[in-house]
Amino acid sequence: MINPHNSGDGHTTFDELCEPIEPFLEQHGHDHPPHHREKLHFTDFVRKLIYHFARNCESGRQLVTDLETAPPELELGEVKRSTFFDAFQRFPVVWFANLLAFLLAAVAWQSIPELDALGKLYCVDGSLFPAIATMLWAEYTSSHRALRLHFCLELNRMIPAHFLVDAGKSNEKKALLEMLEAGVTYIADRGYLSFYLLAAITAAEAFFIIRAKANLVYQRVERLPVTLPDTVPHIFQHVTDQRGRLTNATGKAI
Repeated sequence: MINPHNSGDGHTTFDELCEPIEPFLEQHGHDHPPHHREKLHFTDFVRKLIYHFARNCESGRQLVTDLETAPPELELGEVKRSTFFDAFQRFPVVWFANLLAFLLAAVAWQSIPELDALGKLYCVDGSLFPAIATMLWAEYTSSHRALRLHFCLELNRMIPAHFLVDAGKSNEKKALLEMLEAGVTYIADRGYLSFYLLAAITAAEAFFIIRAKANLVYQRVERLPVTLPDTVPHIFQHVTDQRGRLTNATGKAI
């Protein structure tokens, strides 16, 4: 991660990667000075986490091992395994939330013009993560514990827009209802297809692109003309718009 163009002044690619959050970390260090007996400071912990993802380490244990041979120019330093994993409990979650909020506000995220022409697009999905048995609130099955991450990714800038963390058995559709935002087009798989959810999205003045189930019964009422922005046709070449009527009684609200 050493930048050959700046090798003379010791500036590395890793330094450039961390540069957007340096003002936050500097102010945070001023507001929360580390204890003199603290072996791993918050700033050092954050830099090690960034290195973990940049290097694509498979686990925290691998990161601790890789730090032993990391280039000295990165100034990461070694850390004991127990000290590293203890930091996840020692540093408040709100510090990381504030760091993320600062980063999202400070960086000029590049947008994709072709997608901007279609409005704000959110991809929605839920992911399951196994949890330890002592996390009683993370209910999933009678014999297993798990967390479910409900996530909205903004396609226009490729950044997280909303997320909720709940028990493994939490409902993905209800989670989406809590994250609805007017003017947004929500893109989801068929697992999100339900008439009450589609009606709620419409009522919230939002839009949806959701894959239909194979057994969906409907009648085509009319075919509508399609006018696409100039930047879009080379991405989507076969676009149709149809007005349909759902024949299922529960779908009359749509």
